[in-house]
Amino acid sequence: MKNNLKYQSFLFIALLCLALGFLPACKTASYDSGKAVSLMVDDSLGVDSTVLAMIEPYRLQIDSSMNIVIGVSSKALEKGTPESLLGNFCSDMILETVYSSFGDSLNGLPVMVLLNNGGLRTSLPVGNITISDIFRLMPFDNELVLIELGGAEMKRLLGKIAGMGGMPVAGVRLVLNATNLAKASFGTEAFDPNKHYFLATSDYLSNGGDGLDFLSVNFRYIKTGLLIRNIFIENIKNITAKGKTINPVLDGRIRYE
Repeated sequence: MKNNLKYQSFLFIALLCLALGFLPACKTASYDSGKAVSLMVDDSLGVDSTVLAMIEPYRLQIDSSMNIVIGVSSKALEKGTPESLLGNFCSDMILETVYSSFGDSLNGLPVMVLLNNGGLRTSLPVGNITISDIFRLMPFDNELVLIELGGAEMKRLLGKIAGMGGMPVAGVRLVLNATNLAKASFGTEAFDPNKHYFLATSDYLSNGGDGLDFLSVNFRYIKTGLLIRNIFIENIKNITAKGKTINPVLDGRIRYE
């Protein structure tokens, strides 16, 4: 159903653009550098009502799917630093998915989730949460990846998070001193630069986004095939199925000493 919804969305947008004249016809174009004119682009040509009538059933179906309520939030979730309600909630959902779906691939290593505030494009409102809300929050088709890092690369990553004043994380607790890392722990264990760790993050960050190009130095890189947006949708549905509301807290996972 998820792939079908994605296809229908693409088809709807393409057909709408065609109806409004945004897509070019299949003609051979020529360019004459000696002749240049200015053309006024407006809506004087009108809209092709035949095409609009053709796409109307798709629009109604997409609108119906996107407006489905999948959960209820007890508070508005905003992003921010050093931690935030939105960042904690989204990171915790990914951590839950990693342990439940990929536990056998972890070899008992500690797991840390990392997202970027720039990738969370909006907040989540108090009250009903719809599929459309999640698409606005995460409009990109970012895939979840798992990366096994050595201690040196993990230390560098933790220092990068400290230098940015915090990022959305889960599975780790950080104490910052100004823009420097003072302490880090994974569960009840202090960070050990001689050990290996798993990082669960987006393919955007794993490929060097936000200056994280050093993540290319790793021992394993696992493509999960899961879109982060879909992870959010399924986890919120599970919360609702248990009769619960969305109610994250600020728990001091990143704090200043």
